[in-house]
Amino acid sequence: MHNPFDFGAPESHPPEPTLDLAQANQVLQASLSKLADEPDLEKFLGHLLTVCSDRFMAAEAGIWRYENGLFRLFVSYEDGEIKHEEAISHPGASLGVARKIQNQHVLARLRKREIISDYPEDFATQPVYEHFRDYFRQRGIQAALKIPLFLEDDLRGILVMRFRHRRVFKPEEAELAFALANQAVLALELTRLAEVARTAAIMEERNRLARDIHDTLAQTFTSILMRLQAAALTLDEGGKGAGARANIDRACDLAREGLANTRRSVQALRPPALMGRSLSMALADCLQQMTEGTSLTSEFRLEGQPMPLADDTELELFRIAQEAITNSCKHAQARTILVQLTYQPDRLHLMVEDNGVGFTLTESTALKGFGLVSMQQRAERLGGNLTICSDHNQGTQIGVVLPISQS
Repeated sequence: MHNPFDFGAPESHPPEPTLDLAQANQVLQASLSKLADEPDLEKFLGHLLTVCSDRFMAAEAGIWRYENGLFRLFVSYEDGEIKHEEAISHPGASLGVARKIQNQHVLARLRKREIISDYPEDFATQPVYEHFRDYFRQRGIQAALKIPLFLEDDLRGILVMRFRHRRVFKPEEAELAFALANQAVLALELTRLAEVARTAAIMEERNRLARDIHDTLAQTFTSILMRLQAAALTLDEGGKGAGARANIDRACDLAREGLANTRRSVQALRPPALMGRSLSMALADCLQQMTEGTSLTSEFRLEGQPMPLADDTELELFRIAQEAITNSCKHAQARTILVQLTYQPDRLHLMVEDNGVGFTLTESTALKGFGLVSMQQRAERLGGNLTICSDHNQGTQIGVVLPISQS
């Protein structure tokens, strides 16, 4: 078994850097100052990768996000430059590649907070490197170091450094790397919160515009159409005004067209999660996308005859299921996930179930974490009831029962 701090016996490579406590503190203080002063968190992460590459003599470095069961390269230091997403040369930045990475073995070790060091023999044999081997050969990569990024007990990603030589990674360097990794995960969380706030603000504005359009234009067109139809009926009963009737018919056509356009505008402003799909299709697609490329086995079941629901109702149900699936993928350490949507004559039942580690509902964090409060609030807005059944090593089942009359 490899020593996580040992890159093998020294061969022909640059002199190893020395690091004393004063230098380490200086590096950390400079990095913390940068975090405090830099409003662009992606730029801070780029600065952090530059520091890692310079301090540890790494050829490349990258920060990978772990979301929905996938590792994906978020920001990278390559060829002396900081690169983001589309500009990154490493194939791990591609969502298509991220979905194909076989990360089960690596994930298990990272969850134990292990530092993982790999070498050419690992690159050649481990499935996780299947899509990176050509890139490593072209770049002359001889070693890679993975440091897990945790926010409390939640794995958020990894800090990866790649080297063109083999070297001993000293314990004091490992301590500095962990400290820098903690700053990276803080920046990642701040980035995530900023994205959530930005998305929430956009959604709120879209919903406000949709309400305004519905309350003004749509109702105005409806009122115009009703008055024109009443006028046309009066003319028909009087048997006069053929020319006026033609103008009224034309006005009716224009009003119908305007009303249809208004409804399309309102629909376009609504969140796109279910756009063009039924609730069952959206749930099945979400489950497949979030478990694809992972070791999880997923199943979606639809029972009963689907009934039409209000757009807002479908969206709230979708968000509840999405949050529950995310929890199963990220926290449950499950092998299987089942999503079931059941329509009954007087009610609808949505259930997300996994066979993971579960939790006790008496834990102080049980109802505060994992988005359970948000799911509860969504269910209450619909007039429904959210139930949570879970225990340690017994899996978790989250269900929503919604009276159809409330839909």
